[in-house]
Amino acid sequence: MNITQEKIDDLNALLKVEVSTDDYQEKVEKTIKDHQKKMNIPGFRPGKVPTSVIKKMYGKSIMLDEINKIVIDSMYDYLRQNNIDILGNPLPNKEKSSQIDWDNQTNFEFFYDLGLSPNIELKPLEELETKLYEISVNDEVVEKYLTEVRRRYGKFTNPEDVTDGDLIYCEFTELDEKGNIKDGGINYKSSIALELIKNKTAKKKFIGLKKEQEIDIDIVKTFDNNKEVSLMLNIEESKVAELKDLFKIKVLSINRVELAPLDKELFDKVYKNDTIETEEQLRERIKKDATLSFNSESEKLFVNEIVELLIKQTKITLPDTFLKRWLLETNNEKFTEEQIEKEYSIYADSLKWQLIENKILKDNEITVTQEDVKNHIKDYFRSSLPSMDEANPFPEDKLDSLADRLFENKEETKRIYDKIYDDRLKELFKNKLKVKKEQISYEEFVKLAESKHNHSH
Repeated sequence: MNITQEKIDDLNALLKVEVSTDDYQEKVEKTIKDHQKKMNIPGFRPGKVPTSVIKKMYGKSIMLDEINKIVIDSMYDYLRQNNIDILGNPLPNKEKSSQIDWDNQTNFEFFYDLGLSPNIELKPLEELETKLYEISVNDEVVEKYLTEVRRRYGKFTNPEDVTDGDLIYCEFTELDEKGNIKDGGINYKSSIALELIKNKTAKKKFIGLKKEQEIDIDIVKTFDNNKEVSLMLNIEESKVAELKDLFKIKVLSINRVELAPLDKELFDKVYKNDTIETEEQLRERIKKDATLSFNSESEKLFVNEIVELLIKQTKITLPDTFLKRWLLETNNEKFTEEQIEKEYSIYADSLKWQLIENKILKDNEITVTQEDVKNHIKDYFRSSLPSMDEANPFPEDKLDSLADRLFENKEETKRIYDKIYDDRLKELFKNKLKVKKEQISYEEFVKLAESKHNHSH
């Protein structure tokens, strides 16, 4: 067995794998003998089929299988031993490999194209600047959360007429420029949540309406949100801008949620395992939970902005031609060349971040051990199991048993590994970057996050 590498350029290489009879013959003979023991062919006793018959029937395919195994295993051993970092997987060089004559050759040469991982020079994290938003939880936010909680546990009623906050089930009928029903226009039944109407003049038109009553509205101006309109009318968001004329809205039913009273029954429903006795305690708990939730959202934005910044500021050249071919060939023709070309920039950015992240983790010696995962799982159970308290802690051996059982779920274990890595990376960013903390309201934060999301698209 002989393997050599020919470097095409900094990002591409050709791997040549030479295989002789000595490399595979012994394994082929062993596989044939194994087949002999198991094979059942009419005319021969089980296990007594002559090797010459097996060779004639299956010899070529057995040889191909064994050579393939040897080539793949040897190739990856070579890459590991020589510290060659590749992107994707080696791809057979079809032009050179097609010259093989399987019927007459005994020695073979295989050629594989490699996409090489680029060298990355990162700007020191200490030189990067970013913001971490601290979202204030004021009384207005608490009141909003409290109203949502009361609505969630409230009861539905069907009042006679519409008031603000109602959910109206309507029939939407598109009109033409003369105010008549548009031929071939939209006719759809859906619900309107009045709280989504920000235009006060438009909202007034709905107040006081009764079942079966009708009004004409400019639906685009009324809602000022193309996504909401597209959902209400069951059309693509891109089609909303084409709506020029009025819509007739017929009220089919009026639905109202009667808010649940602020009593002990509600407190127990919302926080089953905690003792909440008063409205004040409930508000304090809502404020605490909202703060945790907002901090989590803020930290997600914080990390996302750093990711974008690092991708933008780090010069990374990828073997694009190789990677596009690899994506095409390894996805079992799920995607066309056109689709891959269209989506490639998204994939390339994702790969660039993966390379950057791996380098940051390596440079800063950030690792996650099996013990780390186990401790994370145990901490989770400690905090979530209701029987746990300082006076009566959960037995350590039972925690170990629960953790070991969860380890059997490979998918969940990987999720925990990834979470710990993400948390440690986030802490690294907080400690090393020039982080400017800025107080901001939740409404301002939502607008900011939406604008950044829209900008990135």
